[in-house]
Amino acid sequence: MLDLTRCLERLIATPSVSSLGNGDVAREACALLDAAGVCGRIETARIDGVTHHAVIADLGPPAADGDPGLLLLTHLDTVPPGDPADWTATGGDPWRPARDGNRLYGLGSADVKGDFVCKVAALEGLDPARLRRPLRLVGSFAEEIGLLGARWLVETGGTRGMRRALVGEPSELVAIHAHKGYAKYEALVRCPPAHPGARARVCSEQLRGRSAHSSTPHLGQNAIEAALERLLAADAVGWIELEGGTAVNKVPDACTLRWLEADPRSEAPPEAADALDAKPLAAFLDAWRAWQAGLERVRDAQFDPAHVVSNLGGAARVPGGMRLSFDVRTVPGSSAEALVEPLHAVAELRCLRTNPALGGDPDGVLLRTLADAQRACGLEARSGTKATCTEAGLLAQAGLEAIVFGAGVSVGNVHRPDEYTLVDQLPLARDVYRHVIERLCCDAGTV
Repeated sequence: MLDLTRCLERLIATPSVSSLGNGDVAREACALLDAAGVCGRIETARIDGVTHHAVIADLGPPAADGDPGLLLLTHLDTVPPGDPADWTATGGDPWRPARDGNRLYGLGSADVKGDFVCKVAALEGLDPARLRRPLRLVGSFAEEIGLLGARWLVETGGTRGMRRALVGEPSELVAIHAHKGYAKYEALVRCPPAHPGARARVCSEQLRGRSAHSSTPHLGQNAIEAALERLLAADAVGWIELEGGTAVNKVPDACTLRWLEADPRSEAPPEAADALDAKPLAAFLDAWRAWQAGLERVRDAQFDPAHVVSNLGGAARVPGGMRLSFDVRTVPGSSAEALVEPLHAVAELRCLRTNPALGGDPDGVLLRTLADAQRACGLEARSGTKATCTEAGLLAQAGLEAIVFGAGVSVGNVHRPDEYTLVDQLPLARDVYRHVIERLCCDAGTV
């Protein structure tokens, strides 16, 4: 029988940051399938100059249009780790798994490599001859940068013959039937050249914050916003550099700031000629604060946080100004395009992508089957909602009944240093998956 903890440690130790591709972890995932006696394959997709890898295992009868198949989907990529020094539980190495009691630390431990291990373990020992309906396991790619793997799966016909989908994300073994939508934007703030005069000096500062998942920005401290505030408080006669953020869906914990300050004792250095006016950034910051306050009025009580949230996740100087990246997490029925309208007055906005919200059927077959599985495994039959966006929204849009489920803690844990999963939840997740597979793929009476 597979050792869940050791298998997860192997996946954690294999880096798979979304933008760099996931070939190594895909091969490790295939080796895990082989150890479980399951035949898997790797399919590749070339997207935006990066080769990505999907791990796929098909069991049961061949899938055809209209079949009531079950899809088990888990992404294998992770966000960037940020500053390795902040990973104190793993000795400064985000990819070195470390066990402390019931917690297993490491990048991707909860989000969401542990879920893939649990799903593979649920297939171990399964007699394919007992399967009456198609069963497909997919380890997807680039979920953290636009659900690219799930989009590819739908576009290439990988969901045909699949009627229901269990999507892996940490939920503490609660069945998630609804989640928020997501949109990513770039804002260009144009800044004319500054005129600092002959007497000025260069000042610099490294602003620090605290990272958090952008679905719960109140749990972090945004270093980019802190840098904008610092720049304006300094009465700068121009700015030279303001750069921070590693992923838009992560509250940035560091930002580099360099600016010019009037100083009668100093001659302006040569780089003063490159300084830009800070007034447009002040106007953006004022508009951003007012806009975020307005988002709190767009609410849906089934979520926590109940209102629409946004995160300023990236900042970098570009020719003629500043490029800022931010995301918006919408509640069902709200439109990101309409919500961002006030920011057009202070920046040129470009929408990079949108991901649909999930609003599942509270009386669907999959949700009821999961409730039975939870009870069979000694758990309380619990369902709920999630403030993040997942691949389940896309699958639901493609016509599948999709539910999010997984071991581990999400809120206040993922997309930040010292991410961990709860070891005692791993075998429970495996057993829940086994029960669902038995009911939906082996039981002739369930449709």
